[in-house]
Amino acid sequence: MTSTSQIRGSSVTSSFADRYDSGMEFSGETATFTISRTVSAPVERVWEAYMTPEQFVQFWAPEMVEIPLESVVIEPRVGGRFECTMIVEGVANHNAGVFVEYVEHSHFRFGEPSFSDDFSSIMSFTSVDGGTQIDVEQSGLPIEYLEGCDEGFSSVFDQLEALLAKG
Repeated sequence: MTSTSQIRGSSVTSSFADRYDSGMEFSGETATFTISRTVSAPVERVWEAYMTPEQFVQFWAPEMVEIPLESVVIEPRVGGRFECTMIVEGVANHNAGVFVEYVEHSHFRFGEPSFSDDFSSIMSFTSVDGGTQIDVEQSGLPIEYLEGCDEGFSSVFDQLEALLAKG
């Protein structure tokens, strides 16, 4: 299946350099990144993969990134935690999000307050002929992260499709 992606507008905010200690210097500019993919599985099966830690760790990170199962916390409800640690080249980066919207088998949105008050990620799941369309929109994303977004999410979607094909 194919992915489509788009990057929209940018704005300036001062919160990233102050709130996120990754060793990366941030310009303060942000943008919105979107990507979509249709996978060959029903919405309920795709949703299960996202909400089950044992399945989530098999696809969520791009190739060459490890997510230890014990680091994953998924509390599927508004106010629930959405957390994992990604290990990239031996460096652990803990992502701590909070569900701010949650409609089972439809969509969820989470923010990462420790990252930025402005960051938000929404994942929507729509039943289509032959499967499920997944739409991702990340807003308030530092422009320094945009370069790898398309490749990273394409890798995630490829791994999700492989997981779903296993049954």
